Amino acid sequence: MMRVTRGADLGALVAERREKLGMSQQQLADESGVTRDWLNRFERGKSTVTLHRVLWVLSALNLEMSVEDGR
Repeated sequence: MMRVTRGADLGALVAERREKLGMSQQQLADESGVTRDWLNRFERGKSTVTLHRVLWVLSALNLEMSVEDGR
């Protein structure tokens, strides 16, 4: 499990998983319903993202996100 504390961390995780699966950005964009340009900005931590798009991308990579109470 990876702890994500910033949007850029999540983007880097997505890029790493995509590359590990041998997918291009275009393939993942097509699979998840986002544009390649949006995905490129997201992976580099440059995009203001909407949660639904992030969840689409995570789903296409078979990744799950859990939220824990850090208190």
